[in-house]
Amino acid sequence: MEDTYRFSVTTRVLETGRTELGPWITLEHNIFHPQGGGQPSDTGTVGTAPARPFKDPEAPGHTVRLSCETDATTGDEVTATIDEELRLRHAALHTCGHVVDSFIRQAGFRHRVSNHFPGQARIEFDAGDGKPDLQQLAATIEEQTRKAIAADHKVHADHRGDQRIITIDGIGEDPCGGTHVTSLGRLTGFSLRSIKVKSGVLKVGYAVEHL
Repeated sequence: MEDTYRFSVTTRVLETGRTELGPWITLEHNIFHPQGGGQPSDTGTVGTAPARPFKDPEAPGHTVRLSCETDATTGDEVTATIDEELRLRHAALHTCGHVVDSFIRQAGFRHRVSNHFPGQARIEFDAGDGKPDLQQLAATIEEQTRKAIAADHKVHADHRGDQRIITIDGIGEDPCGGTHVTSLGRLTGFSLRSIKVKSGVLKVGYAVEHL
């Protein structure tokens, strides 16, 4: 939540436990992002043991635990490392999703849901009563997004009350708990994969990578 580009941390084990799905640990300083908000989870290791984060509904606050088969016990010092390539891909897709979403909302469509998973990233909107010119809409959104990336608009995260707000300079802001690049110039290879209307829903698929 504080640093997309932090890929490793040495910290202490706060808790250990087990559910029907297997053992888990909680770290004092966590850098793993769990799945949520349309974004897939990080993966990585604690020591040499594979680890994957999850939110425990029975834990206080926003506690993130790690599913992990490790010999570490409470109080042990461990080094946690996340998959850098995967983290950057997720951050690029999520940030680009905000950009595309903002431009389509400006064109008069109401946001419904987002999916920022690699290979299937898309955003859905209410299509409205008319029949949008999809070819023209696609051309406009691609041009606007490429210009925004070329302009290298900065991306900021700040907290307002209980909400975390992501602001992209000159484009807009949204409440969001995902990972994001620090500026749009870190994005490359943007394209719209698809744009279609089905059952009153405008579906816009896109692709992008981290530079």
